[in-house]
Amino acid sequence: MKTLLTVLLALSLLAPVFAGEWITETVDSAGDVGRNTSMALDSSDKPSIVYEDKSNYDVKFAQWNGSSWQIEAVFSTGYFEIGTLSLDSSDVPHIACHDFANRDLEYASWDGSNWQLETVDSTGNVGYHPFMVVDSSDNPHFSYTNQSGQLKYATWAGSNWHVEIIDTTDSVHASSLATDSSCYPHIAYYHHDSDELTYTHWDGTSWQIETVDLEVGYPYFTSNVSISVDSNDFPHIAYYDDDSQYLKYAHWDGSAWQIEIVDSAGFYGSWVSMALDSSDYPHISYYDENPANYDHMYARWDGSAWHTETVETTGDVGNYCSIAIDSSGNPHISHFDWDNKDLRYTYWSGGAAVDSASLSVNAKDEGVLLSWSIVGDTPASVSVLRGLTQNGSVDISGSLSGSATSWLDVSVEAGVEYAYWLEVTELDGTVSRFGPSEIVVPEAISKLTLSDPYPNPASSALTISYELATDGAVSLSVYDLSGRLVETLISGEQTAGRHSVNWDSSTSATGVYLIRLEADGEAITKRAVISR
Repeated sequence: MKTLLTVLLALSLLAPVFAGEWITETVDSAGDVGRNTSMALDSSDKPSIVYEDKSNYDVKFAQWNGSSWQIEAVFSTGYFEIGTLSLDSSDVPHIACHDFANRDLEYASWDGSNWQLETVDSTGNVGYHPFMVVDSSDNPHFSYTNQSGQLKYATWAGSNWHVEIIDTTDSVHASSLATDSSCYPHIAYYHHDSDELTYTHWDGTSWQIETVDLEVGYPYFTSNVSISVDSNDFPHIAYYDDDSQYLKYAHWDGSAWQIEIVDSAGFYGSWVSMALDSSDYPHISYYDENPANYDHMYARWDGSAWHTETVETTGDVGNYCSIAIDSSGNPHISHFDWDNKDLRYTYWSGGAAVDSASLSVNAKDEGVLLSWSIVGDTPASVSVLRGLTQNGSVDISGSLSGSATSWLDVSVEAGVEYAYWLEVTELDGTVSRFGPSEIVVPEAISKLTLSDPYPNPASSALTISYELATDGAVSLSVYDLSGRLVETLISGEQTAGRHSVNWDSSTSATGVYLIRLEADGEAITKRAVISR
């Protein structure tokens, strides 16, 4: 597999916009609770959350029963940390955690009455950074490391636990696991010695290991990488680039890794968690680690562009986050309130007020014309933004009416490439951006120009385009090969700039015609063929 850094360009965007609000509640506040959360939604979209109780060194399980949260300790009477949760096809919870006291990888499953606890791996000092998923056959898979930093993998073999070392380089830090339609595991992880993001998967015969991204640094936190597998069994990875301090996203398109920067504001991307919706579009929950903010952030891909927003800003929130997507495509996120040491749960509530929006840009003589259409409710206002990146863009139009459909940017220079975004503010205050749409402004017209007619040959009609360097009298006529005037298309004064006219040739005989443009004392002739 090759790695390819891509830049996404879009001249026309069609993007669904969420309208509603984020709802946040405290799930557990009994002590220092809520670190290393792991969340899943059952078949009825009800949430379950696994998390640490740092006060008692327990791993706890919280489940919403439709009216209240039911909370209990699954692993206790020891020193347990970093639990992960997965639900099987019957909505039965499965939990993995690290037994720090005994240096083991532990596993629990619910049998309908009690938690069944067992040790998966106790060979040496193991179980660090555990991650677990249950595949479509309801078998659990685990990725984790031993004390020396070797990547290990375990799964249920039918009668016993199958355990193996996948990567022996002694430098693995943080892993994330997903399974495909064949129940094969896919694992993304960091190599902190080489500062690489690495990906491995089981192809049915052996483990295939490759580098996805170079020089991504050595993330301090364990939850800085998240992997999902789409409906084509292609991997998607969200991760924090510690060197650049960017939130990044990589996905395999069938021939190469496509790598993008999702958020480049700096300090963005630690405690990252990603899930794919039914369209295979990624949704990412992450933490703004900037000491001036410490905010909970969210990003989603709508098929054309990334949309990022701040979920919560009050206090130090968004640590240890875990995201899941419900059957309506709405995000649900568990996370830690660092100030109050509480477990928090946030979800998106509301329907779509703006169903879609499209944005296009076109060069005009007087500037760049932006045109857009919005399907759904009319927003409160829109604004046009311009810049090299979304975070570096500036508002150049000011607030426009929500019913506006176009705006002309006259402050442009010939030969320069511009990127534009449309910012939509809905009636409830929700703000979304669409873009970028990019265009290179053409050079100024310096001479009389007549383009070849299009189409050519033509059957019934063709378009003739031309450019005038100055204002003045213009004549545009059609002649046959004998020099006889067939039709005068333009005769009179016109302003300098780009012009076009259509000639309806449906009543003209088949053959060759001459298109003659006269202006500024010059004349240009082009040939047009009518053929039926």
